[in-house]
Amino acid sequence: MHDRLKVWVEELTGGDSTRAMAVATGIPQATLARHLTQPTPPVETLIEIARAYNANPVEVQVIAGIITEAEAQRAGSGSAIREATTRQLLTELLRRDKEAEETARRKPSRGEVGARLFR
Repeated sequence: MHDRLKVWVEELTGGDSTRAMAVATGIPQATLARHLTQPTPPVETLIEIARAYNANPVEVQVIAGIITEAEAQRAGSGSAIREATTRQLLTELLRRDKEAEETARRKPSRGEVGARLFR
């Protein structure tokens, strides 16, 4: 297992032994031990470790190099939008519209910028 992934597993599990991790994940100890010696353990094993220790399974896939950060973000934003209620979507749109109006009001006109330079 590469260093970054190894550190993630150790930090997540609090340094649990392979035996303790096997109990937590439900993966047989011999299988888990074999998987953890591979450069990149099977994604299913990594996901089970993440779930057993209440971590985000997508995060471990990024750390392991299975998916990129950009792919994880795209997947997350798409599902968040699909799961949002109509009211939540409308509230966000209104917030953005109000923010844009306030930004436009604060922005000085060209004449104001020039007048400030010559004061």
